[in-house]
Amino acid sequence: MIDNREDIGSKIYDLRRYFHMTQKELCDGICTQAYISKIENGSLAIAADILFKIAERLGVDVNYFYDTTFPERMDYSLEVEIQAREMVIQDNYTGLKALIEKEEKTPLYENRRFKQFILWHKALCKRYVDKDLDASLDLLNEALFLFNTNQKVKSEREIEILINKANILVDFKQYKQAIDLYEDLLFSVKKLPIIRNHNIEIMIRYNLARCNLMISNYEKTIDHAKKGLTSCRNNRSLYGMGHLYFIIGRAYEEIEQTVQALEFFRKAKQVFDLTEENQYYQKALFKLDELQNLHKQV
Repeated sequence: MIDNREDIGSKIYDLRRYFHMTQKELCDGICTQAYISKIENGSLAIAADILFKIAERLGVDVNYFYDTTFPERMDYSLEVEIQAREMVIQDNYTGLKALIEKEEKTPLYENRRFKQFILWHKALCKRYVDKDLDASLDLLNEALFLFNTNQKVKSEREIEILINKANILVDFKQYKQAIDLYEDLLFSVKKLPIIRNHNIEIMIRYNLARCNLMISNYEKTIDHAKKGLTSCRNNRSLYGMGHLYFIIGRAYEEIEQTVQALEFFRKAKQVFDLTEENQYYQKALFKLDELQNLHKQV
């Protein structure tokens, strides 16, 4: 048994709240909810094997719970991750590159989990800033190699990294391999006991829709995009919604169903307006004007 029970319980509680997890979600398949409750309030010392599983589910190194200096480093690494993810959302890959170059020089880079995150995001910089797809793919593979990837059960982070790998396969025009990987990842997401990033399925659905559009498989494009929209609604999230509406509009445009295409381009425009994605708002506006003019001529 591991003591320091109050410190460990407090850290578990803080991380659980940080990731918006209930006690039931945290303990599922590991221990009882009553056990977690006693750990968090400091009335029970946690067993080492259970602490290891809890750390794995929370996505932290087990040292976080009993090394007095580790929490400060962990808090720092979480802050770096938050900054990096925000830059990705904003398509600020130049800023991300500067952040990654700085973090590669810190002692924390020796931590495998942190190093994996840095390698993953360095790969994004290679893809979007340096336009070096081969180097990007090598970095993603290096990041995955840091932890043993179980072919049957993938972690949430591994799924996110593999989504980026599939995206590069699309860049290489290896559409069949990319679609196979996206579909495998969709299956893996459904097997996750806990999902912290509820946008993962939306990402995969969008990329499946995009890839199928590229190979003129319009029926599958629409199907995946509509399922992605269902995920948006279920999660009460606008994430990816505008892009999913837009890609459905593109599919209907390709099969010359202009009325339906106009409907989805309008919806895309409305969402892009709400989310202040001006570049994509302008694209949707252009498509609307283009199709409306064609429709008038018919």
